[in-house]
Formats: sequence, C-alpha cells, structure tokens
Amino acid sequence: MAEQEKDEAKKRKLALTITTPRGVKFEEEADMVIMRAIDGDLGVLPGHAPLSTVLGDGTLRIINNNVEKKLAVFGGVAEINNLDVNIFSTIAQLPEEIDLERAERDRQEAEEALSEKQDFASLRRVQVMLRRSYVRIEVNLHMQDEGYFDEADDED
Repeated sequence: MAEQEKDEAKKRKLALTITTPRGVKFEEEADMVIMRAIDGDLGVLPGHAPLSTVLGDGTLRIINNNVEKKLAVFGGVAEINNLDVNIFSTIAQLPEEIDLERAERDRQEAEEALSEKQDFASLRRVQVMLRRSYVRIEVNLHMQDEGYFDEADDED
C-alpha cells in the first residue's frame, strides 16, 4: 500500500506558496521545488515527508512540465508537508523585479570591498551583498531563457 501511495504522489503536483510581509507573493503548482536551506540545497518532490527548514540566500528553482523558473529568495523558513510547500521570506523577487544594472553595481562594489582590510562584521556584510548580487543576476538572466514565460502561464 505504501508503494501505491508513492506512485500516486508522483502523479500529483506540489502546491507552492511564497509569502512575504506584504502578503502572498507567488503561487504555483510544480513538479519539483529546489531551495537553498542554510545547510545546502533541498529538493522537494510530491509526497515529501513533513519538514521545516531555515532558508539561506539563494535561488529558488521551480520545475513544472520540464520548464524551470527561478526566483531570488533571501532568508526565511520553508514548511513542507506532502504536497504543500509554504515559504515565508522577507525578500522574494521575481526575475522582472530585479534591476540587473544595480545587481551588477552591487557585485562590483562588493568585489572591490573584499580587497580592502575590514573588520569581521564589515567583511560579513560585504559577503552577503556579494552573494545576493550573484543570486539576483542569475535569476534575472534566467528570465531571458526560451520558454520561461509561456502564454499558458498567463492564462492561469
């Protein structure tokens, strides 16, 4: 019976919801969700065991019908239960919300600051700024990939 339940779960979709302090930011069904937890990447498929995890700064990958979408998510928590993936984050950015020129400027400033002598706290702030700029650049550039936004997505 457990094997049959696993097979049924594979046929179903995950219900992904991303909530920020301003409310629900993003909702979509997915075949798989890959997120950056503080201790590494975490992949979630339908039927996943219940889990809560703290998120780090990273790219959230949403795979649905062989199309991959990416969002920038900076910190928060994820609650996973069977077919539900609920992400609560202070900052979650869709590709079109990212200013690529600003992200590039932030990256350049952070790389330059790394070469300067700094105290630990300042160094850590620069490292976070650099990481976030890389994530924003990756997510924004992914938006240009073919098939990212299909007309079918607009109808939902």
